[in-house]
Amino acid sequence: MTLASALLKQIISQSDFVTWNRLKSHYLPSTTYQKIHGIIDKHVLKYHKLPTFEDLKSSIRSRELQEQIYAIESVETEVDPYLLLDYLKNEFAQGEILTRIDDYIENTITLADAQENIDSLQELVVQVQDRVDTKDEDEAMDTVELFDSEEDLTSRLALGLNQDYDLSYKFSPKDLVVVGAQRGGGKSFTLCNIARAVQETGKSALYFTIEMDTRQILQRIVSMSTNVPLGRLIEKNLYPDEWQKIARWWSARFDNGQEHYESYLKEKDFDRFHRLLTREKFNRTNQIDVVYDPALTVAKVISTVRQKRAEYDDLGIIVVDYLNQVKRHNAPSRSGQYDWTEQIEISKALKYLAQDENVLVATAVQTNENNQVRFSKGIFDAVDAAYQISHWGDKENAIKFTCEKMRNDKMSGFVSEINWETLKIGPHTVMDPDEKAELKETLSSDEDVYDL
Repeated sequence: MTLASALLKQIISQSDFVTWNRLKSHYLPSTTYQKIHGIIDKHVLKYHKLPTFEDLKSSIRSRELQEQIYAIESVETEVDPYLLLDYLKNEFAQGEILTRIDDYIENTITLADAQENIDSLQELVVQVQDRVDTKDEDEAMDTVELFDSEEDLTSRLALGLNQDYDLSYKFSPKDLVVVGAQRGGGKSFTLCNIARAVQETGKSALYFTIEMDTRQILQRIVSMSTNVPLGRLIEKNLYPDEWQKIARWWSARFDNGQEHYESYLKEKDFDRFHRLLTREKFNRTNQIDVVYDPALTVAKVISTVRQKRAEYDDLGIIVVDYLNQVKRHNAPSRSGQYDWTEQIEISKALKYLAQDENVLVATAVQTNENNQVRFSKGIFDAVDAAYQISHWGDKENAIKFTCEKMRNDKMSGFVSEINWETLKIGPHTVMDPDEKAELKETLSSDEDVYDL
């Protein structure tokens, strides 16, 4: 008796639709079993029920397959189908892992450096995960609770982009939030603002960046946090009080930072101040941790999050900047990096990451000139909230967020102030400049304001 035969016997004899729907064709050990799976699947699609053994015998013409059906029917077992499926899935996963490890040892390990070997192992894990469904079963209806726990309620986070909006909209640690904009439209600095806002609530933020390196992201976040103009910060062209603001922010990242900050106030030597700080232990609370990888993959995101989760007990948000640039894994896809099916799967993976790690995930997508998501709207299927960014450049100190999707509430957007020198968004609401111009034109033409 094989596991595959016992499983198919129990599924058919018990007409177990639940287990059938969880069974993947590739879990089965041979093309013969996979052909039988295909025949059963066609029967289900046509008749909306599982076939009996008599149905299969009468519909199959292949002698080889008929003999296999008789063999499956003759199997004697009392093991529940769901247990047999778990055994089969475990057997399949073990085989996949051993096959891929053998290939890795033969073709990669001796030729790659340390980082490449680590990346290859991360890829191996994700590729196996793609083939094996490891998600937990839904909670039973007789035990599911109606309300979130107090812990879940208190862990909900606002975006921190508009204080009025934040009063009504907070997001669960299991949510995936997406902002969209055209190229150069503000995706990255919006994500920086969200990470900064989460840190200011006392939690840590883990920020993955692809196009800008670690220093560039930190410079933006420091500028927003200290209200020091970004351009002058980059050029180190700062006033004395601005040096102090930045030194205070920088010192908070390390143990004994306050002592070094007080020394800095006397010596005014930031480079020496930084060297002394790096000898101290890096704080593992209320932190901004930036991971820069120009070839970022879902595998790298998942493995890094699991590592950092152990380091940061207070991890409040995972930021991925940005979705269209992430690869599912390093193995080539059929249509390259911008295959729309690839992007949809990455969106699903980020949603699963939020649910699995119980941490809010925020990312961005690039939109076209019509403000539509590039490649596929299906990217939004797994998303809990989505916003389209628009602004008027430095002509107006305003930035608009139009809500395109809200899973658990009404769709509502907002317009916030923005300081273009620091790129800090909010916290105050401002009037939409287009609506302001329309109102001004109406009033100047002596029309009744109530006709608006």
